[in-house]
Amino acid sequence: MSESASARAWSDHAETYAALFAPLTSYIARGLFAAAESALVPGARCLDIACGTGALSVPALAWAQQHGGHVTATDFSQAMVRGADRALAHAGGSHDHYTVQAEDGQRLSFADATFDAVFSCFGIFLFADRLAGWREAARVLRPGGVFATSVWQGPTTNPMIRAQMKPVMAAMPERLRPTPGAPTPRSWMEISDAGALRAELDSLALFDQVAVHEFHASFAVTDRQRSWHAMQNNPVLGALLRQCTADELDAIKASLMAHFRELAGDDHSPLFLDSICNLVVARRRG
Repeated sequence: MSESASARAWSDHAETYAALFAPLTSYIARGLFAAAESALVPGARCLDIACGTGALSVPALAWAQQHGGHVTATDFSQAMVRGADRALAHAGGSHDHYTVQAEDGQRLSFADATFDAVFSCFGIFLFADRLAGWREAARVLRPGGVFATSVWQGPTTNPMIRAQMKPVMAAMPERLRPTPGAPTPRSWMEISDAGALRAELDSLALFDQVAVHEFHASFAVTDRQRSWHAMQNNPVLGALLRQCTADELDAIKASLMAHFRELAGDDHSPLFLDSICNLVVARRRG
């Protein structure tokens, strides 16, 4: 499958993601898998949508090897798919128990009710057509099967997001700031609140027994320059930053570094940030 511009942006981000963010998302992914594990049946066929470099696929594979199941790891980014394949092979996986392939989560190639469990750790909530992502996850899941996903909380309640976004938006040129009252593209922040997330899933009438759990994990920023580079390289925030001039980027970087200095107390100490997300576990309606 050829890559879209969006998929290429995530492929370009894959190496940075694996180095800086995968340790955090892998920890959260293990929590997400554990939250759904008791609902899995022996021999379960599990799908990981927007698998990234395999954060959730790896613990799913360990379960599949023990219980005779199978994991299909998918992502629309070919670099992410290659990263997930390497991670699963490194975990001692056999292709009897896992498959890795490129798939657009908004238009999956699988038949209806193919899987017993569908996961998406920090995946579907970022889709250009998020509702299509939820619908596709439900379509390929058998009735009664388990669905589990994770969504970041927004800057109001999530210190990690706030520590990045507050100084960046404070220095963002006026022309790039959202206009109050103007229509804005669909954003994941619409569902960063647990109630809004549950309401969106309930409105689709696809899932039952929707449970939302708050999950905390600490994240250490040890190289602030590298973190700035990662923000510029990020397909979501980077798209906004790439519209800035060199002088505007310098001002945003200075604002970010000053904020990090204030939080850490100096320019050299590690900066520890609490990250907060919502984990969802639900069942496919019959």
